[in-house]
Amino acid sequence: MKKTNQHTIFAWIMGIFPNLKGIFVLNPLRKSRFNSLLTLCSITGTLLFTSCSQDALENQEPAASETQDVVLALKAPPTEPIIIDDLTTTVLKTTEAPGVDRGRFNITLKYLLPPTERQVEVFEAAAARWERIIIKDVPSFTGSVPSAFQGFPDIEGTIDDVVIEVALAPIDGPGGILGQAGPSFVRTSDFLPLSGVMFFDVDDLDFLEELDLFEEVIVHEMGHVLGLGTLWNVEPYYARTLRKGPNSNPYFTGKMANVFWNAEGGTGELPIENMGGPGTALGHWRESILKNELMTGYLNLGENPLSRITAGSMRDLGYGAAMVGEKYDLPRDTPGVDPNNLGDDGTGETHGINIANREVLLQPIGFVNTKKK
Repeated sequence: MKKTNQHTIFAWIMGIFPNLKGIFVLNPLRKSRFNSLLTLCSITGTLLFTSCSQDALENQEPAASETQDVVLALKAPPTEPIIIDDLTTTVLKTTEAPGVDRGRFNITLKYLLPPTERQVEVFEAAAARWERIIIKDVPSFTGSVPSAFQGFPDIEGTIDDVVIEVALAPIDGPGGILGQAGPSFVRTSDFLPLSGVMFFDVDDLDFLEELDLFEEVIVHEMGHVLGLGTLWNVEPYYARTLRKGPNSNPYFTGKMANVFWNAEGGTGELPIENMGGPGTALGHWRESILKNELMTGYLNLGENPLSRITAGSMRDLGYGAAMVGEKYDLPRDTPGVDPNNLGDDGTGETHGINIANREVLLQPIGFVNTKKK
C-alpha cells in the first residue's frame, strides 16, 4: 500500500460532497419524533476492503473486542486519499471456482464484534435482497487495506466483489446517532466500491425492532455502500454523470432506472430528493413523489419496497444487475421532473424526521488501481 499526493482525486472527493468541510456534530434525536417516519441519510463510510463469497471473513478482530461494551471509533479521515495498487499478477477475471460463489456477486459481511443471531439474520437478509438484484460477479482484487476502525488489523488477501465491515457498538446512546455507512475504497476501473463500512449504534437497535424497521434500515444503508446516491457523479475521473439539474430540482439520467420509473407510472425524468440536509438531498429518490420506495430519504412505517426503479439504477451505475424488484405501486401519471422546466423551488413536502441534519458524513478515503478486463 502506498500514499500519493493525488490532489485532483481529492478534489473529486470534495466535489461529491460540496457541503462537507469536516465532520458534522450531531444533535440529539429524540425517539418520540419517530412517530410517523424514520428518515435516513446516505452517509458515506470511511475505510474498508473488498472480498467475496457469502462467508464472513475469518476472525481478524482484536482479542479486546469480545463484547459489545467496547467503544469503537472510526479512524480520522486522511488529509489526502489513500491509493492502493492491485497486487494481482495475472489478468483480472471473475471467479471460476465452484461452490457457493457460483460466479455471482457476493456481499461479504465482516463483523468486528460478535453479533447476536438476530443481527446476523437481519444483515444476511439485507445482503440477500441486494444480491437478488446485483447478480454478475466482478474481477477479483489482491492486496491489503487498513480497517476503518482504530485498533483493528488490515484486511489482506484476494477479494471478490465487496466486503462490508460491520460494527454494532455503542456510539452515543439511545436517540442520538443512528449509524454511519457508505463506500470506502472504489476501483479505478469502474468507480464502484471494493469496500464499505456500516457502523450502527447498538443502543438504537431495539427501537428499530419496535418499529419493525431494523431490516429496512440495514438494506437502505447497504444501498449507499454499494454506490446508490454516493457514486452517481464521478466525472472527470470516470465517465459517469447520473444526477443532473439544479440542486433545487435534480433528476436521475440513468436509462434503465427511467425505463422502470415510466413503467411504474411516472412521467418525465426520475426525481432525486431536493429537500433536507447534505445526507438526504441529492442522494435519494424524492420522498414527496416516490413515497414508500426504500431508497427515498425517509423510511416509512409499513412497506418499503426495493423496486425495479432502484434495480435499474444499479445497472446504470455499472453493475451486472437483474431487472427485478419488490411489489411497488406508483400512481399512474405521477409527475416527475421536466428537464425543460426545472424551476427554482423544491417540493417543500416532507413527512418525516431529517436525520441527515444530525449525522456525520464520512468521505470516501481511497482508490484501488485496478485494470479493466
